Amino acid sequence: MPTKTLQVLFGRGETRCVSTENSIDLYLKIPVLGQDSRERIASQSGQIYSRFGFQLIESESYLAGALVKEIDFPLEKAAYEVYMDFLELTKDWNLFRVWNYVPYINNETSALENYKSFCKGRALAFEAFYGPDFEVKLPAASAVGINDRKLVLYFVAGKAEATHIENPEQVSAFKYPKQYGPKSPSFARGTLIELAGKRVGYLSGTASIKSHESVTLTDVAEQMYTTLDNMSLVFSNMGLVFERMSFGSLMPDSAKYDRFFKVYIRHEADAKIVRELFPQSILATEEDHIIYLRSDICRSELDIEIEAIIQEK
Repeated sequence: MPTKTLQVLFGRGETRCVSTENSIDLYLKIPVLGQDSRERIASQSGQIYSRFGFQLIESESYLAGALVKEIDFPLEKAAYEVYMDFLELTKDWNLFRVWNYVPYINNETSALENYKSFCKGRALAFEAFYGPDFEVKLPAASAVGINDRKLVLYFVAGKAEATHIENPEQVSAFKYPKQYGPKSPSFARGTLIELAGKRVGYLSGTASIKSHESVTLTDVAEQMYTTLDNMSLVFSNMGLVFERMSFGSLMPDSAKYDRFFKVYIRHEADAKIVRELFPQSILATEEDHIIYLRSDICRSELDIEIEAIIQEK
């Protein structure tokens, strides 16, 4: 059976999803600030089909898909409807990772920030579908901005058991106090799975937050170092790093793991310093994949967010 692929192509002039017999190509109107602009989400045998507006690749053990939906504001209704469909089509699978691109994320509609409206709709859908204890189902996820009237969701799920991971120095996002919106964000800090005897760690979008507060806001470099510390804490809880300094940024060893990073930068002017410091901080090698993108972050005071996929070689 021929290999089917789901890939994301950033830096495009239009946000759209194109499905063919052997591939799903998701084009995103998000500017690229580095050389890499392509993210491969799935590459496997299986069938490609459509359901609830999602374009999907399914095999016996794996499900991946993407959705682009033109929306009206406020976002709560669209987020609720999209997530109810999403949870229905993945109800027999374990969620590994979800990516959300939220239209004009920091703008307000009816006195509520679009991100908070999105979070409300998403949380209400999880609660309606899974009941009041839905937090145990929440996988790694991210939600960053896209300057387009299209809500984008793509995901990976499977039959393998998923272990959802938290950060001991952060309040779980789903337990944030009410100051961050009528409903807390619905995601875990990370998710760990094992496929064919190899561990895969999905790190959620991670930023300069300790407990539940934004910190080290002096400049983008300080935010990056705090973000790296948070990443290291989650990787440590995943068992992917075994030594940590008191305020360390130790990453999984590139000799043992394939490493994929996405770095979202709010201000294009910060791209130069981030592209210089980030590879140094993670001891990057030529085998690492790093995509730098110009995107607004879920909190307006934050200037950088980083996510990762770590795969045991």
